[in-house]
Amino acid sequence: MQKQMKAALFYGKEDIRLESIDIPPVGDGDILLKIGACGICGSDARSYFKGVEERYKNPVIFGHEVTAQICELGSKVQGYKVGDRVVVAPIYGCGQCEFCGSGKENICENVVVFGCTHDGAFAEYMLMPQEGIARGALVKISDEISDAQGTMIEAFACCLHGLRRLNIKPGDSAVIFGSGPIGLAHMTLLKRLGAEKVGVLDIADNQLEQAKTFGADITINVTKDSWKDEVLGYFGKNGVDIVVTAAPSVASIESGLKIIKNGGEMLIFGGLPHGSVLSMDPNIIHYNEISITGSIDATIDDFRRVASMAGSLDLARFITHSFALDKVEEGMATMGRKEGLKIVLEMTK
Repeated sequence: MQKQMKAALFYGKEDIRLESIDIPPVGDGDILLKIGACGICGSDARSYFKGVEERYKNPVIFGHEVTAQICELGSKVQGYKVGDRVVVAPIYGCGQCEFCGSGKENICENVVVFGCTHDGAFAEYMLMPQEGIARGALVKISDEISDAQGTMIEAFACCLHGLRRLNIKPGDSAVIFGSGPIGLAHMTLLKRLGAEKVGVLDIADNQLEQAKTFGADITINVTKDSWKDEVLGYFGKNGVDIVVTAAPSVASIESGLKIIKNGGEMLIFGGLPHGSVLSMDPNIIHYNEISITGSIDATIDDFRRVASMAGSLDLARFITHSFALDKVEEGMATMGRKEGLKIVLEMTK
């Protein structure tokens, strides 16, 4: 087997370099993955254009939306074999802290995040250490899921995690702010979970047209003065049961509070720029009994649930752009222009 691999190493703002580096050595309990495809997440693009937080290793190999094939096993690994196709749950906890003990490994004090604290999959190979294997971070998939399609499982898992924090009931109404791949994944899952009518709101007409093709019951451009009247005209004067903000905007939260029904629930899903401030009258929450919750990443359980139903999610329609690894900068530029939906790097190109 070759000793070196191509990898895209991120050094700082808009500084990502394709280099030849050593393939990680495989310990007795580890698994080496040959990467098939890796999605470019919005967080990857944000880090590329604006820089990273302190918790990132430097340099770091981005990439946490991974489909791969097992190419080498440590001598003590059980339950897997060379040739198995897998997707990677890219976040796992230590298994020992207070949060892991209560099933909240996604907010573990010592959480491992591929493409952040550990090298990810913008490379030909990636190492899964024995701790990740023990925590269940490798999930086998069938051949009916292509490498590109498999990269969407992680995004759906994060959306499912957020929606499971709400008390969604059959027949509920819902509105999503944001019509990118995350917003459309939320819409898909909300309908699976029983929501009867789901609307998508955004500022871009072309993206809203695309949301219609994905099954949005109504789409509304929030730059129109009449947007609130259109929402209430469609869903009823009392508003909607569920609001999901899948856009990195404080304005989407403020707007959501204008259309949420008394007793409704809001999920703040989209990450906001550091230093963002939300000004609001807390009596809206108090007197109207509105519940607001946040969500970050996903648990292994969320990930495995999505992987089990991936074949029925029509993931192929989310993939709009594909680039070879040596075109990673072109992929980032495409993300920066907000073109398409899911952009992936395919290592076989």
